[in-house]
Order: sequence, then C-alpha cells, then structure tokens
Amino acid sequence: MTTKKLTLQEVKQYETHLRQMLGILNGDIHNLEKDALGDKVATPAIKGEDGGDAYSQELSLELLERDENTVREIMSALDRVGEGTYGRCELCEKLIGKSRLNAVPHARHCIECQREQENGLF
Repeated sequence: MTTKKLTLQEVKQYETHLRQMLGILNGDIHNLEKDALGDKVATPAIKGEDGGDAYSQELSLELLERDENTVREIMSALDRVGEGTYGRCELCEKLIGKSRLNAVPHARHCIECQREQENGLF
C-alpha cells in the first residue's frame, strides 16, 4: 500500500485541527487542575468515609497527566508542521497514512513502527 504525500492544503487542515484540539485540551487541563487541586488543597479532610473525594481527585490527576502528555504531542506535531516534516514517521521516515492521521493527528510514527514500538521491538 502506497501512501500519497500530504498536500499543502491537507497539512493546513491538520494544523487547524491540531490547534483546535490544543484549545480544547487547555480548557480541560484548567478544569482538571481546578478539580484536582482547587479547593481540595484548602480543605484536606476527605468528605465521606468511602473516599469518594480522594478517588475523584486521583482520577482528575490521572486525566490531567494524560491531557498534558497529549498537549506535548500536539505541540510536537505543530513543530513538525513548521519544519515541513509533518506526516512522516520519525523512525522509518515513510509517510504516515491519512487514515492514521485522521485518527491520531499528532502521530509521530506510521502504524507499522507504532506497533513495533508497542511490542518492544524498537
């Protein structure tokens, strides 16, 4: 299967989508920080005996970490747009398929290299 190089218009569309994702995630991060650290810092006692507030805070912190990682990946993808390397696998340098970029616009690797990396082959 051969993958066609992205056109300038397609790259601009992905860039726009990445920037929109970044805006949404930044809002989510702000809300998660507020949920995880906001008024909970001022009132350290856990409400209720079931630990529900502690669980909620832990979940918010985990989501916050995930979103921060995704923001870093999006920022890196935007850097690749600026460098003219967006849409190329960082490992094998082959073009990343459009279906993969549609699913994960900040993808660094083609699906083959991603699978190998997840299986510990890289």
